[in-house]
Amino acid sequence: MKKLYLMRHGQTRFNLQKRIQGACDSPLTDEGIAQTQAAHDYFKEQGVQFDRIYSSTQERACDTAELVSGRTDYIRLKGLKEQDFGAFEGQQEYLNPPLQGDIGYGDYFVTYGGEDYMMVRLRMEATMRDILNNPDNQTVLVVSHGAAIAQFFRHVLTDYPRVRMRNCSILEFDYQDGQYDLLSIMDPVNREVLYQKETNNKRRKK
Repeated sequence: MKKLYLMRHGQTRFNLQKRIQGACDSPLTDEGIAQTQAAHDYFKEQGVQFDRIYSSTQERACDTAELVSGRTDYIRLKGLKEQDFGAFEGQQEYLNPPLQGDIGYGDYFVTYGGEDYMMVRLRMEATMRDILNNPDNQTVLVVSHGAAIAQFFRHVLTDYPRVRMRNCSILEFDYQDGQYDLLSIMDPVNREVLYQKETNNKRRKK
């Protein structure tokens, strides 16, 4: 059994300005840096130590990975990048089209030079599989992005939570034989459990 901690980066300037931020980048804000410290403290309190740390190649994820772990030996992978929103990059979020249920924006952005939801799902799943199939990786931290993370867990889980990815949210998975088991989603900034897997014991108590 392997352990995967998958988390979103801290708040960025574009998050604060409510701008569309996918393939483009913007730096962490002071609040974003404080959020990474909260995540760092959470992992320390839980006694979690990572064999390896992986990050999207984008600055906001790299900085989050470094600040959360206190390490600089993390590995940058393009497969963990955020969805590309094409010509909409850097524009105000109100220009986004309506969400299409659990597939996000579907293939809307392809016309404008971006990615569709299935492209994101497949590259995220392939990248994560390569990470977790490495025999040296027993406990890993992966830092990615809101839409990319949501598309990933919707792809690999049959029963997934309807939870919006807050900045620095942490998803804890068990992984074995190609199967992902989502145990919890934690918001370390507000010390709030956003999702907790229901155990058989809890079911019997109801």
